[in-house]
Amino acid sequence: MSNLKLKLKKIDPVKYALITGTALAGVTFVIAAFFTLIGSLFGAAMGEFGPFAAIAGSGIVMLIVGPILYFIFGFIFGLIGAFLLNFILSKTDGLIIDFEKIGESDDLSMIGRGE
Repeated sequence: MSNLKLKLKKIDPVKYALITGTALAGVTFVIAAFFTLIGSLFGAAMGEFGPFAAIAGSGIVMLIVGPILYFIFGFIFGLIGAFLLNFILSKTDGLIIDFEKIGESDDLSMIGRGE
């Protein structure tokens, strides 16, 4: 197998920010759903005035608002991070990435097309 060296010169900040925001929103939704379920179970077992009853009610709100907030903050910080990475890549002449060729095709025309 032969090695293929490519140099990363720039990434699309908006696409990177969308990926970061979406990933954070998805993880937040799963975690909020888990804690809402657990809080609801313990809240129901402890009665109407149990400490987990308040968590169960606010868990539904967090289940809705949490992913939205985490997407917004993930997008903003992902955008800032991508701009910072692009700045550093421009000052250091890129980042060399070493790939291993495992297929028979020599066609590299699909790289960078986003398909």
